Amino acid sequence: MSRTLLLGLALLAACGPALTAQDASADKFRGGKVEWARLKTDSAYWARHASRDAELLAFIREHTSLNIDRTWYAATARNLDELCVYPFLFSDDINHLVTDTERRNFAEYIHRGGFVFIDACIATGVNPDPDRFYQNQIRLLRSLFPDLRIEALPSSHEVFSIYFKLTEYPPQTRPGNSWSDGPTYPLRALYSGNRMIGMLSLSGLQCGWADIAGHANATVCMEMMTNIYLYAITR
Repeated sequence: MSRTLLLGLALLAACGPALTAQDASADKFRGGKVEWARLKTDSAYWARHASRDAELLAFIREHTSLNIDRTWYAATARNLDELCVYPFLFSDDINHLVTDTERRNFAEYIHRGGFVFIDACIATGVNPDPDRFYQNQIRLLRSLFPDLRIEALPSSHEVFSIYFKLTEYPPQTRPGNSWSDGPTYPLRALYSGNRMIGMLSLSGLQCGWADIAGHANATVCMEMMTNIYLYAITR
């Protein structure tokens, strides 16, 4: 991890939410730049809700001292060098990595230290069956990482308190018209060997920060996403 990033994280811990985007002098205290990228695939939904990513990034800048770029980026697994620009990738569905090149490059990206966060969209038109979505993700991951281990994260796990102290483990977007209005699915950690290589969510966090279930849900989903991002880039 770069010294500038470590400095930025130290300031984050020291300043916390008091360091806001409204303070014009705040930017000079931020560390090295970090970025947010989506994994681009042939799926029609890979960029679903991406138009609202700017609000998530603004939220992270307002509530932390991370020098996160205000622009969201896209990276395709057809190009390994493009993937490796970003230590963190967001994906709505890795099962759409369909070519040998994409799968090989994605696996190499992870082997080089990359981290992927997979979050299911809760719209039934996109994901009608959460269990099928989950199995599709795990099937592909096991084919790429034979030693894959999956753990449901308990409420005591650091990701729920690393910055924002959450009271839902994890929060769930519940618009009132989808499978997500049933039981809350756990946030799962994905391990290859002893290293956490990603997390898998069936909570529709992206649907949350897109504000489809109201402002309160949007806020808690952005808090959860901030925690996940911080946890991932500090491993």
